[in-house]
Amino acid sequence: MRKFTLDRWNFSKRSGKWVWVTKSKSGKRKYFYQLEPPKEFIELTMKIKQLNDKMLKTEDLEENERIFRQMMEYSKLLQNMGRE
Repeated sequence: MRKFTLDRWNFSKRSGKWVWVTKSKSGKRKYFYQLEPPKEFIELTMKIKQLNDKMLKTEDLEENERIFRQMMEYSKLLQNMGRE
């Protein structure tokens, strides 16, 4: 049995689709599938791209490190979407 995290988007490698899982009042899991990436995924990807562009332009090492840490936080959120 697959175990997706409840109440957030997950990516199913088996089906190749995005899955939103929630529990019904009776305790059964409800699955909602879509092919297109969810809005949250697209937003995080765009934030990482913007931070990467900013990081390439900066010469201040402290600023560069701060941007990198922020990028890693967004990256962790994206990676958690891919877990099954």
